[in-house]
Amino acid sequence: MKKVNVVGYGTVGKAQEFLLRKLGHTVNVYDPYVLPESKLLVDADLTFICTRETAAEGVLENLIKEGVNGLYVVKSTVPVGTTRALIEKHKIHLCQNPEFLREKTAFEDVLDPDRIVIGQCCEEHGRLLADLYTPLGKPIYLTDIGTSELVKLTVNSYLAMLITFWNEIHELSSKLGMDTKKVAEIVCSDHRISRYGTSKFGEPFGGSCLPKDLDHLIKVFYDVGLKPSILETIKDLNQGMKNDF
Repeated sequence: MKKVNVVGYGTVGKAQEFLLRKLGHTVNVYDPYVLPESKLLVDADLTFICTRETAAEGVLENLIKEGVNGLYVVKSTVPVGTTRALIEKHKIHLCQNPEFLREKTAFEDVLDPDRIVIGQCCEEHGRLLADLYTPLGKPIYLTDIGTSELVKLTVNSYLAMLITFWNEIHELSSKLGMDTKKVAEIVCSDHRISRYGTSKFGEPFGGSCLPKDLDHLIKVFYDVGLKPSILETIKDLNQGMKNDF
């Protein structure tokens, strides 16, 4: 069993603590804003950074300053290239292990994930994390750090696209005097088509994840000289709905 720090006690941190305790590990939670008396466990095997993305680098610098042992793992959703840049800047080993949680069902999701994605800094530490999650009996994808970061942004941008697609269909159905729910029911009887996005017709996507991650993915396209036509259309349509909502 491992001795683990979980840094950050929001939705992701609470779910990660819950999972690790269920798997029998010793877990220390550190979040001076939520738990003022909490302290870092220096003699740790693993430390998961579960803060908002803008705080991740500062947290990492504090871990290094405090001499926290073991492998550091970023669970925060970060722009592509962030984790590699931190590795090169601080000359450390650092893995990236994105979460795929829904806020309302985070505890259920963390125990029953569709897959585990591990962006490994090296094979040794990738295997360490894979062994940690193996008891869940779920597919584990060991990949490079950049791919791991891109997967998370792509997932959330795809979900944003589905919401926007069905909002457009809802607008058309309403104009034609048709029931969008009935249209969606029949369309989604095709096993190839997801029902995601059919629960709240006419409502733009919001929250802390989808808009931010869509923006990050758009930026990646521009950084490499590509135009993200579909992604920008999704953003524009959603913004238009927000203005009308």
